[in-house]
Amino acid sequence: MDMLKKFFPLSFKYTDSVANLIIGIIIYLVAGAVAGAVIGLLAGIPIVGFIFGLIGSLLGIYVTAGIVIQVLVFCKVLK
Repeated sequence: MDMLKKFFPLSFKYTDSVANLIIGIIIYLVAGAVAGAVIGLLAGIPIVGFIFGLIGSLLGIYVTAGIVIQVLVFCKVLK
């Protein structure tokens, strides 16, 4: 559990109420969209486009996992 708290600190921070849950999810979505847009612009470079594509995929997985963990902490499945 301590590793999850280190990798996903935002997921454990915004779980007090439904409003905080929604704020945390919106933060994850906005951060993922902004970083995805920047990576999308950088992926147009032919040589390093593959690397930025991989980074974008990992970022998408991180955002999805963060939201899932946040909902599980809110529902008190994880403590």
